[in-house]
Order: sequence, then C-alpha cells, then structure tokens
Amino acid sequence: MMSRRDVLVAGGVAALACTSARARSAIEADVVVIGAGLSGLHAAAMLEAAGAKTIVIEGADRVGGRAHTLDDLPGHPDAGGIQVGSFYTRLITVAQRLGVALQPGGEFDRSALYVVRGQTVAQGDWPTSAANRLVGPERAIPPMALAPALGRRMGHLPDTAAWMTAAGQKLDIPYGTALKAAGASDEAIRLIAANLGSGDINAVSALNAARSAAIFQSAGPDASLRVITGGSQRLPEAMAAALRSDLRLGQLVTGISEGADQVRIDLASGRAIAARHVICTIPFAALRPLGLSGASAEAMKPVIAGLPYTHASFAYLSASAPFWNQDGLPRTIWSDDPLIGRVFVLGDDPAMLKVWLSGPDADAIDRLTPADAGAAIIARLETARPSAQGKLRLERMFSWQRDPLARGVFHHLGAGQWPLLTRAVTATGQRLHFAGDHLAQLASGLEGALESGERAAKTVIEKL
Repeated sequence: MMSRRDVLVAGGVAALACTSARARSAIEADVVVIGAGLSGLHAAAMLEAAGAKTIVIEGADRVGGRAHTLDDLPGHPDAGGIQVGSFYTRLITVAQRLGVALQPGGEFDRSALYVVRGQTVAQGDWPTSAANRLVGPERAIPPMALAPALGRRMGHLPDTAAWMTAAGQKLDIPYGTALKAAGASDEAIRLIAANLGSGDINAVSALNAARSAAIFQSAGPDASLRVITGGSQRLPEAMAAALRSDLRLGQLVTGISEGADQVRIDLASGRAIAARHVICTIPFAALRPLGLSGASAEAMKPVIAGLPYTHASFAYLSASAPFWNQDGLPRTIWSDDPLIGRVFVLGDDPAMLKVWLSGPDADAIDRLTPADAGAAIIARLETARPSAQGKLRLERMFSWQRDPLARGVFHHLGAGQWPLLTRAVTATGQRLHFAGDHLAQLASGLEGALESGERAAKTVIEKL
C-alpha cells in the first residue's frame, strides 16, 4: 500500500508531466512567421523556397500591416507604406516578379501654403511676413525646408551603414540640442518640432534625421519616387497569393515562449502553435504587452520596451470641387496649427485631401469623436484657406496609435538609444527571431521591411 508521501510524490510527478506536455506543444511547422506585412511575407516566401514547412499567422483580417489601402474611401487612399524610392531594389524586384505595377507618384510639393501663428502666408511672401520670426539668414528658409537646411550643419553620415558606427554614435544626442549647437534659433527649433511627431524634440535623437538624410542621399541625384498602382496593399496581397504555405488571418498572439528545441505561440483563442523557429515581425510598440520568454526575447527586452513610435492621425476629406486648382495658392499646406498640421492633395478626381497630424496633436484629435474632430479640422481649414468654405466633408478619421497591432505609424530613434538599436539590428536569435522595418540596417520604410525579413529568413535557413 502506498504511503501518503508516495501518493503526493506520484501526483506531483503526474502534474509536472501534464504541465510539461502543455508547455511543449506538438510542432506544427519548421517556422511560424508572425505578421503578414511585407517583412513577414518576404521571409515566408524565402523559407518556403528553401523547403521549410512554414505557417504565417496575422492578427488582422487582412494582410499588409502598415501597407494599408483604404479601399472603401473615394480614390482608395493609402494610410501607410506610400512611397517607393528608385533605390528600393528588393521591392521593385518583388513587384516585377509578381506583376504588381508601379507608377510615378509620391512626390512632395516643393512649395507650400504656410499657416503659422494663425496667419496664412504664401511661400513667396514668407521671408517678409510678420508670421516669420526666424533670425537672420533663416528668414529666407521656408518652414518646410528648415530641417534639411539646418541638418546639414549638424554633421552627416557618409553612407547608409555609418549610423551603426562611431560616426552614428557621435550624432546620438538630443535633436534640439544638436540644432541649437548648429546655430538654429529657438523659433527654427519650434517650427521643426511642430510636425516632428514627438512631444519633445529633445526626446528624439539627431541621429534619426542624419540617418534619414543618408538614406535619401544614397539614391543619388537622379532619384525618383513611385507608388504602387491601386494602392500599397496590392503588393502584400500579391505576395500572400503567391505563397503555398498556410496563411491564417485573425490570429491574435498573446504570448511567445522560446524553449530549447521549439517556440510556442499562445493565441487569444486559447490555442497554441509550436514550431522549431519563429520570426516575429510585430512592431515593438504592439509587442510590448505580450508575454515573451526565453533567451532571445530577454536579449531584445530593452529595445522592445524602449523604442519609440511616432503617433499619427489622419483626416480624409472629400471636396465638392478641387478648389486648390482655382485659388492660385499652393496645393500643400504646412502649419504649426495643431488642427491642420500638414495637408496633402490626394487627387483632383475624386477631389480628396489628407490632413496629417502628428505626436501630441494626433493624441489630442483622437480624444474627440470623429464627427467633432472632422468639424474642428474643416472649420480651421476654411479659415486658413477661404476657397475651401462649404466644399469639404469628412470621409474618415484614421489613427495608427489606436490600432493595437501597430501602436504608431513608424518607429524613430530616441536620444541616447544608439547602443540599443545597433545591438538589436545585428542580433541573432536562437529559435525566436525578430524582423520588421524597425530592425533594418541599411534601408527604411517598405524597403527596410523587406531587408529585415530577408536577413531573418537567411538566419533561420542556416539553422534548419
């Protein structure tokens, strides 16, 4: 007969075995890719081509991530992933292979109508305007051009990889401090901060601007921009359609646990998926609330917790007529007004505008109902540009930070974060690997997403 102690020991062993069985789920695939944006889909295609059994899971009910086209709005405007640079070699190659067309577009207007300190000023009148409180030679620089003009005085990076070297570390100081050291006036710094996307310009690293400039300059003097015909989401849709692997939408991840020989993914549905390797492309801002365990996650914990993401909210407005073609003023508006921010013409037929609000301005507009937000924005636009009166209607308010799968439109480097991000973009996981545009080494945006996904896929293929 078993003693009470024997019974307790036997029960404990059985419980431990059950717990171990739950923790070690049956492996369903060689690799699970979390996220069906460009990074995840590109990685999945490479893994599939290498013969790896691959499953792609996506929390949303669509593919694309932040390459998102609002197909229910007039003109099918993009909410993210808009510009395709002529140096986006990976993207151009993938698009050509899949038959996804690119067309000219995405260029910003060189001239703008300025609404500064409540005054509307044409660009030609800016140098002598009472709204212009810049100092000395700065007065000749339009507000939209201040950041690149003054940035050239801060120091530059010789190439796109230099940000990861000592040259980049030297530039990793508060952006406002760097501008001040370069001779910028307080008013210049205020205007640059107005549409920067961060509540505090000194919370952003000067390296962030220098890296963007180096990427732009790498394109050379003949650089041009294009857009994806039909909207940015057409590319990830084509990438997903070309996959033979299992693609599962609506799979919200709640936790990721890395073990010695597998990675387990817990889902909101209560199910779990296990694979030999996992590539996680969730933006860090959206990844933070999830339960992560294992050596690879532990190594990335500081950058996951600390990398900031820019908040951005958009108002999509339809117009009864393209008044911007009739009043003799520039099409684009640039403003320090928290209800206007930047205004872009999306097209003349249908006549559509996009109002882009960033940082604290985006957070403030998010606190209003869509109807109240649209009414406030339209009223302010009608005051700034009288030809708009009675012609605008709100079609949609859109907020990236309210999307739990994004929590921001894109990442930026916080002041003092050079050590964190340089370690992260060169890190190699054991069985859990991270990818996404936030971990690109040489590119940014759509191309950066592809670059990072490609690097993660190559790492996993070598380990399989």
